[in-house]
Amino acid sequence: MEPKKKNKPNSLVIILFSLVILMVIIYFILVMFFPAVFEQMNTGEIQPVPNK
Repeated sequence: MEPKKKNKPNSLVIILFSLVILMVIIYFILVMFFPAVFEQMNTGEIQPVPNK
């Protein structure tokens, strides 16, 4: 009996998936150690409309 071939994903898919996970981990490390970098980012808060 021949051994079954395992269905392995493409190496490009594995690299892209691991890059996404690595970017998320790096983001959380940066937020923990350098919070001042992310304080000036726009968070989409509602701002009052100035009267003209």
